[in-house]
Amino acid sequence: MKKEIIITGLVLILGFAGCKKDEPSIITSGTATLTSTLVLEGSTYSSFGFSFEKGGVIKYNPESDTEIPDIFVSPITEASGDVTGAFLDSPNIDNSFNLTAEFDDETSATDFFNNYKTVDVTNFSKLAKPILKYQVWTFKTGKKLFAKILLTDVQAYIKISTPYAETTFKWVYQPDGSNEFDN
Repeated sequence: MKKEIIITGLVLILGFAGCKKDEPSIITSGTATLTSTLVLEGSTYSSFGFSFEKGGVIKYNPESDTEIPDIFVSPITEASGDVTGAFLDSPNIDNSFNLTAEFDDETSATDFFNNYKTVDVTNFSKLAKPILKYQVWTFKTGKKLFAKILLTDVQAYIKISTPYAETTFKWVYQPDGSNEFDN
């Protein structure tokens, strides 16, 4: 009986020692679609923005949410109300966007994006304006972390009598503070 208790105890100890709590993994790359859609919630509108830290699109309501996305997409409109394009904006106090490269085709843009490993730019702008298909942008977060963005689609038009913008992009984020991208 003592032998069974000792063996059972050892099995349990070894079993628990071999278990470790899974740490949530940080998503550092992917593809996302961001829109300028607004949703009325209470007396304010929520918008959708992209968070590199969260690795995806998140809803943001300035009245109730404390987590602020890194980037938002908006339509460019003329005084006449015509939509002429789209741009990316960031709530960062510092300038955050650098147009790193532009291409005429997906293959060239993807090759550059995949081989772009080191951030060596220092001049950043408040807005990414205008955004166009096959542009590569370098983004600097409010925490001074870097991301790279490849725009694969950009749409801007009137949707149900409201200016609307949408962009699909590939992204890579470097959460460790270095200027070197892992992928």
